[in-house]
Amino acid sequence: MKCLFRVLLCVVTVAVFYHPVQAQTTTFEVRIANHAVGTIEAQRKVSGSAKSITIKTRIQTLLARINSDILNEYDNNVLTLAKSTRVAGKKGEDKETTTRRNGNDYTVMLNGARSVIDNTEIAHCVADLYFSEPKQVSRIFSEALGKFLPLHPLGSGQYELVLPEGKKNIYKYSNGVLTEVEVNHTFGRALFIKTI
Repeated sequence: MKCLFRVLLCVVTVAVFYHPVQAQTTTFEVRIANHAVGTIEAQRKVSGSAKSITIKTRIQTLLARINSDILNEYDNNVLTLAKSTRVAGKKGEDKETTTRRNGNDYTVMLNGARSVIDNTEIAHCVADLYFSEPKQVSRIFSEALGKFLPLHPLGSGQYELVLPEGKKNIYKYSNGVLTEVEVNHTFGRALFIKTI
């Protein structure tokens, strides 16, 4: 009887304290001038009130090689930490940004320069766009730039993210799932097309 009680106690303990981690991974092909030049792997993990999102971008063209990584951590859907790195291999083009929540504020370190975003909670970041349609969202926090950017609905599941220099990226959703991103960059127009 004691053995049965111990086994039952172990099973109940595991059932109560075990929080399964739910993971979702999505892959996009990066295309420039209709040629595949790289991939983006986006992964979201949820465990209880904690969530993390990782975005890995690998691009190789004749003129450049760019590796970009974003890691976001959330608690109760509020950003607590964002780390963004971009390595382009060219002088002055590498970028590292860390955003950390401190009470009601965020400290942003962008290539060694410190700034503070006062009295706010960051609930929507660029990385979130890979996993959910931003209905009723008017601004998105850019992990790479360390600031909020305006987001405009265009209708038919399309949203326009306006970058500081005036360029616009278009995020396209079908049934709430991101299927394509149109990016206007230095190289010209690039497309991120969902493959998985």
